[in-house]
Amino acid sequence: MEAKLELYFLITFLLLHFTKNAESLLVVKPYTSEAVIGERAIFNCSTSGKSDEIQWFHYPKTNPERQIIYGFNKIYDAYKAFRIEMNNSTGALNLIIPSVASPDAGKYECQDEYGRGEKSHAELIVLMTTPVCQSDTDLNKVVGENNCGIQPDKLLLSCIVQYNGNEHPVMNWKRVGGGNTDGVAMPPAVQSDRVVYNISLSGDSIVNRSSYECVASRGSSPKSSCRSGNMTIVSKSVSCQDSCQDSSNAVIALVIVFVVIPIVAGVTASLVHYFLVYRPKSKAKAEFANTVVGKKYTDAVFFVALLLLPFYLGILAILAKYLIAHLREKLQQKNTGEKTSSTKEKSPPGGDEDVAEKSAPKEPLITARESNQTTNTAVVKKQSRDNDELGARKEPSDDKLTRKIHQWKETHGKGITKGSELDKAIDKLHFDKAELKKKFHRIESEKNELYNKMQSEGKKFVFETQKLQAEKEALKSKVKELEQRLCEADTADYLERSMLVHRIAAKAHAGEKKENKENKESKENRENNAITGIAVLEKSLFISHENSKEIGVYDSATYMYVRQLSVPDMGPIGIYDMASWVKSSSSSSASSKLSCLILIGQFKESNDCSGIRRIDTNGKILKPWPSGGNAGRLSVYESNIVVCLSDKRVINEFNEDGGLIHAVRLSPSDGFNHLWHAIKVTSMHFVVSHGDKGDKLHRVCVVDLKGNIMKECQDLGKASSPSTFKVPVFLLDGSIGSILVVDREKQRVILLDSSLKWQKKLLDTNYKVTKDKHQFPIRLSFDETGNRLFVAVNKFSSKVWIEGEVLIFKVK
Repeated sequence: MEAKLELYFLITFLLLHFTKNAESLLVVKPYTSEAVIGERAIFNCSTSGKSDEIQWFHYPKTNPERQIIYGFNKIYDAYKAFRIEMNNSTGALNLIIPSVASPDAGKYECQDEYGRGEKSHAELIVLMTTPVCQSDTDLNKVVGENNCGIQPDKLLLSCIVQYNGNEHPVMNWKRVGGGNTDGVAMPPAVQSDRVVYNISLSGDSIVNRSSYECVASRGSSPKSSCRSGNMTIVSKSVSCQDSCQDSSNAVIALVIVFVVIPIVAGVTASLVHYFLVYRPKSKAKAEFANTVVGKKYTDAVFFVALLLLPFYLGILAILAKYLIAHLREKLQQKNTGEKTSSTKEKSPPGGDEDVAEKSAPKEPLITARESNQTTNTAVVKKQSRDNDELGARKEPSDDKLTRKIHQWKETHGKGITKGSELDKAIDKLHFDKAELKKKFHRIESEKNELYNKMQSEGKKFVFETQKLQAEKEALKSKVKELEQRLCEADTADYLERSMLVHRIAAKAHAGEKKENKENKESKENRENNAITGIAVLEKSLFISHENSKEIGVYDSATYMYVRQLSVPDMGPIGIYDMASWVKSSSSSSASSKLSCLILIGQFKESNDCSGIRRIDTNGKILKPWPSGGNAGRLSVYESNIVVCLSDKRVINEFNEDGGLIHAVRLSPSDGFNHLWHAIKVTSMHFVVSHGDKGDKLHRVCVVDLKGNIMKECQDLGKASSPSTFKVPVFLLDGSIGSILVVDREKQRVILLDSSLKWQKKLLDTNYKVTKDKHQFPIRLSFDETGNRLFVAVNKFSSKVWIEGEVLIFKVK
């Protein structure tokens, strides 16, 4: 029962806070975060009010319905692994996820004022693995700025991220160590749960031995980034000089072979001709030169030398041009890696299917996903998804094969005159295609077999789970039944059958006759002694009557009449209601208490308004004040006095000196007509009853200080017969939060729990109990010392209440 008391006070506390105006604001709001699996994630949220009024909610990616994480000072079971960091001085209540998992992805929302105030949300994007950085060029041989007329290399760096979330992560490329990136960032390529960020760099803008880093812009861990590796810029000025030197040497050799030697030969022939013809030194030479043969020889040598000189020069120019062009092409192919025209323009990994398949580390990512599954059912679902993806994949098409053959032709087919090598390559590609198809079908068959096996295991697991769930529900029903029995046992003060032990036929006594001398119908007044109020105080029972200025005092133990108590300044109408008031004294004696009676009635100076009097047991007025309306019913909460005014539809709460604390106004638009009685059950909530004979609505409601209905009860359910109220005129606060309701027209007193749910019928005032079918209950008072419940009943005859009587029931 202690747990139920705690639950009752907790509900009361929550209702108390729900009645506040949403005045506080969120001063620190959460922001979107990106975290790798296993990392720590934090969402900050601060309010200008109290930090414990913040609530956290989660909208999972797989389930858009809002799930509560934290609220009412507790973390709910589904999120037990989460932590809360609270700071009342700053109004902060931060949500901490110690180890992020894939199911944690989704939207997180913090809301102020216990879920009624300002709210703000942020996304959690879970990175399934750390990002992967790749390059389309060998970073150890990057061609930079050069003097040989060769274009610098164009690099494409790719950052591949596998994620789970409502939106893709935002990654940024930057140079390690700071400085300008000097690159062109491309739009991200998003493919369901995978995103690729590319950046294009030029070799002439890259710093030697530098590296680039891809960082999650909203992540705080090194695991949420990757690096490209150091880039080595090739010194092209040296390579160009060496190449040019080689070309020069080749040219010199050609010049020597094809120019110098022929020139030397021609010059030599010319000299020979000159010395033989024009300046012969010997007689024999002169004679030979003058001969026909000698002249022809020398002329032929000179002519041939002159004839061959232009030919050699032309051949030299052609060979030099071809050699220089060939060396330049070879050097460019060596440094750029572009051997064919088909590989000069490469697509980014996010846009080309083949490159993307090579760059994406799919197998480790799938393994990471599978390792997060913790139940057989989850494994079956995962296997089913993988099988569907496998079935959806397309077999290698002939178009793709034709494209590869065309690429091979461009790369290797230049200069091939015979088709033997090309035919062999085509046959090899067809053979590889057939092998891939066989492997594909084999893997698909294995997948289907594994899926069927896992599906059968999953059905078995689901069956076992349903069986356990049914057993769990059965146990819950048994526990609920036992709790109900325990509740009935703990509330035995009221749930046991009450027994009528005595009845007091209370009437207005002789003192009234003196006050009513001017009234000629004194006999009618003596008979018209309907009871208007009862109270038990200091072992005495006080009873007030309609149209009477006197209060009858009885011994609460022997039920004997003791005396009359006169109330000064009482008007002719008399007392409307009364209640006992007890307060612990501030004196040194711990057991000392102050006690008195609280009356509401028509007093002489009230001027058509009812007044409230606090009097002692001898009739001395301790404190008077106006009620604020006409008539009214009384109750006491701690040392405060609660007045229910039907004509104003207002519940006024006063302190012991008559100062107004609260004025709760009830709207007729909410169905409040003919208010009867109100009691205060917590510092912020009242229970009020309303509904007269001509009204359609008869209810008992819980309202807050603004008059808002928090709970209501008008249908008691099948357990009650009849199942509705008919004029609930009086309420009494019972033990452990229970409430006693006087259902006048149904001639019964029933018991409700703190949630206004039916507990049991406590007693009847019908013919079976009182032997009088015309007695209707109107007031209650409980004597805790003797476990007795005093019930005031009146008869109704000719539209007038008469013959009041007090029934005393013994309760355990």
